[in-house]
Amino acid sequence: MKKFRQIGAIIVVVLLLSMYVVCFIAAVSGGEKAQTIFKVTLGMTVALPILLYIFILFLRMAKNRQENPLPVPPEEQPEVPEEQPEEPAKDGGPGPDAP
Repeated sequence: MKKFRQIGAIIVVVLLLSMYVVCFIAAVSGGEKAQTIFKVTLGMTVALPILLYIFILFLRMAKNRQENPLPVPPEEQPEVPEEQPEEPAKDGGPGPDAP
């Protein structure tokens, strides 16, 4: 679990840094799409950490579900036949368990 969080965090940091570099280069070069790139970068600065948090939350929920499965409601549990008490033989001999 900790390994997944570390890998996810590293991926998000790399993506954010690369977006910032692209945004900076677009702004310095004065390209026509610089304003659009800035808006996308601004949106992804908010969206990527939120998506990482949701991913980690789902991993945590899946781990908890594996450790503690949901209980089955009583009406959905399979019926277990009850054992009948053994009656002694009527002829006075040994019961059904005798060899």
